[in-house]
Amino acid sequence: MTQRTGAEIEEIKAIIIAHQTWLKRRGGKRADLSFRDLSCLALAKVSLTGAKLSGANLSGAKLMAADLSQTDLFGADLEGADLSGATLAGADLRGANLHRACLTDAILRGADLRAGELVGGGTGAGSGGTAGRTRLTEAKLERSILAGANLTGCDLSGADLNDADLSGVELGSAVLLGTDLSGATLDGAVFGQTVIDRATLQRTFIPFVLTPDAVAEPTYTTLPAAALLDAVAAHEAWVDSEGTQGKRLDLDLVAVVGADLSGRTLSAARLRRCRFPKVRLSGADLQMADLSYCDLEGADLARANLRGATLRRTGLADSALTDADARSLTLAGGRTWPTNFDGADLTRASLRNARLDGAVLHSARLDGADLDGSGLTARATAAPPPPAPHERRRHKRFARPRLVIDCPHGRFDTRNWSIGGLCIEAKGTVFRPGDVVEGRLTLPAGETVTAPVRFVVLHLNGGRGHVSVRFDSYTDGLKGLLKGAFLEHQRTTA
Repeated sequence: MTQRTGAEIEEIKAIIIAHQTWLKRRGGKRADLSFRDLSCLALAKVSLTGAKLSGANLSGAKLMAADLSQTDLFGADLEGADLSGATLAGADLRGANLHRACLTDAILRGADLRAGELVGGGTGAGSGGTAGRTRLTEAKLERSILAGANLTGCDLSGADLNDADLSGVELGSAVLLGTDLSGATLDGAVFGQTVIDRATLQRTFIPFVLTPDAVAEPTYTTLPAAALLDAVAAHEAWVDSEGTQGKRLDLDLVAVVGADLSGRTLSAARLRRCRFPKVRLSGADLQMADLSYCDLEGADLARANLRGATLRRTGLADSALTDADARSLTLAGGRTWPTNFDGADLTRASLRNARLDGAVLHSARLDGADLDGSGLTARATAAPPPPAPHERRRHKRFARPRLVIDCPHGRFDTRNWSIGGLCIEAKGTVFRPGDVVEGRLTLPAGETVTAPVRFVVLHLNGGRGHVSVRFDSYTDGLKGLLKGAFLEHQRTTA
């Protein structure tokens, strides 16, 4: 943490106080904290509306419920900052770094998140990266309001946008690899060469037909298998020499077909957003490796050491993890680091006798997976609920037409529904928060339409017998059913 003198703290306070007076039109002065080091400062509920913070270092800052409306944050570094409940309406966030920032319940209505690059000075994201691209990578944006925001070219890889309002947003050339848009409102959103992977597209409800040029496949740099082997050898030298020799393996958006890395050492390697179909990694050492958002479909990871590895939203369909060791890793000082399969696709994968003690499996897909000997159950994959909301509903709810859900607990009518989920009338049932339930949803109005559905139980109202659930994924059938329900609602209320 940055150590500041008492004089520095008092100077920053004086600038903020003068800004409050300026906002009230009683004198004072507009705050100009451009290029200042404000990292890790406690600024909760501060009002910096219209302030100048371009190029400022706000990494790790505590800005909960702060008012940053119309603020100039061009090229600012907000990595890891806590902006939950903050207001950034109309803010200039071009070229900003919001990697792993918390923006739960934040308001970014009309904000500008296009690319932007600082010409000189500062520590903001604009001074490096891909042409000053704004980064919201792995940011938490649950229930945030981004209606009308400009996200052209923004990198949202791995971001959580559950139940967010993205009405009318510009997503041209944005990167949505491994992005979670479950329940997000995308009415009027503009796609254009938006980079999105198949898995993300499949689980996202888009309420309109995409044009042929709306979505672009990720562009991977093809790396010959021999070149990958050379890089792995350099990485092994780096590991063996504790960083004094060789070079750490660090690849992004790279594709290699037919690689055989069986038994090799890849611990602490960084291989994000890569495509390695049917890669052979049996017996490989992948401790603390980062394989987030990779395509490893059909991979052989039998007997691999995955302790502490990150496989967040990684495609592992039809892969073999038989006898793999994915237990938590104990670090120096006794801290444990879990293996992370959050949102991973393990459809039809073999997890027979895999060791998964302490592994994170939130929202992982296990349809048809072989779980014998792993001790894993479907309930272990229930995603934790996001932080409690500030009582702002993101989706319009409809009571009509009524839908019907059939699942192992019985047959139930909906009390109301939205694109995010359902409220079902299920008095006296055995639903529990966190349960992952599979069933069929039916639209009985007009020509009956049914579709398979998978949902997560969020809340129970025992007195009224109401159960609130969130859709876990969006199949083509579910998308079609919801579109049909919207049309039926418009017909009956016209």
